[in-house]
Amino acid sequence: MFCCGFRSFFFLCASVSLWLFFLCGCEKAPPPPSTTAFAANVMTIDYHIQVGKSLSPTEITAVQHLIDSTFKEVNDLYNIFNPDSELSTLNRLPANTPIPLSPQLEHLLRLTDHVVKVTQGRFDPTIKPLYTLWKTHLEQQTIPDTLSIATLQQAVGWNKIHVTNGQLTKDHDQTSIDLGGIAKGYAVDLLIERLNHLGYPDVIVEWGGEIRASGIHPDQRSWNIFISRLGDPNPDHAIDKISLNNQAIATSGDYLQNWKIGETTYFHIIDPRTGQPLISAPGKITSASVVANACWFADGLATAAMLFNSPEEAKQWIAEVQKEYPEIAFWLVTRDD
Repeated sequence: MFCCGFRSFFFLCASVSLWLFFLCGCEKAPPPPSTTAFAANVMTIDYHIQVGKSLSPTEITAVQHLIDSTFKEVNDLYNIFNPDSELSTLNRLPANTPIPLSPQLEHLLRLTDHVVKVTQGRFDPTIKPLYTLWKTHLEQQTIPDTLSIATLQQAVGWNKIHVTNGQLTKDHDQTSIDLGGIAKGYAVDLLIERLNHLGYPDVIVEWGGEIRASGIHPDQRSWNIFISRLGDPNPDHAIDKISLNNQAIATSGDYLQNWKIGETTYFHIIDPRTGQPLISAPGKITSASVVANACWFADGLATAAMLFNSPEEAKQWIAEVQKEYPEIAFWLVTRDD
């Protein structure tokens, strides 16, 4: 499914506002008494979770403990902004020095490898050194020099990461990994799966705009969301309304992290093939939303879809992806003059 060519830019109704539409499609409506809601801010990002039944105080305590412990695990293993996380530790590793991996991080790295292959290398978490370089300069309204970009490009490339027999090695001292393009979705998956295992089959989880639903709403229907226009939460103006049936949805776009220098607006996604950040411009994809069975997969695919020069190029790749994964749907949005 494609949705291209709108005259202003839209986004998947993400982060704080989206969860308010899960149940009734009306802004600021409280959840009905047949659900129990959990919400807080973790790692600077808000989460919203609804369990499809009214829980007792004891059950609420158990669910909150599960939520807290899952986010602690994500912070301890995958968060590059935590200097003591396992991922931060291996990013400091010298080249050709093996380091044992936890089973959890090894599993996520293997999922990442799958996304890299499906996206033909467009999704590449080793762009972290280039991202840091560009972000530092753009925040100072400058552009890095060609030599600095070329030097760091030598450290970029998923083929420089090797996972064998539970150990990781890398080929370059400066090669480092940022799993931000997949770890948020993966955390949502963990929460859904663990809540299901705890005995709650009917759940919807949102963290920073990445969403996954399981089971059904207490009203005996699907969990419903919609893709909203930016700044316009009215469901009557939605790009599309979606029923999630044991599915996840993720989005990527150029509207949250961007910097304007002169007449050019750069945003936070780096093309690993060029070493350059993407540029917001008429005709280019400004937002990509993906529905898949797992949130980690939707997360990675949405990022990769942004890296095409046009919706037409993206559609050719999407057609190939859908041959292998026919259940996956894409919504592409462009910015016109």
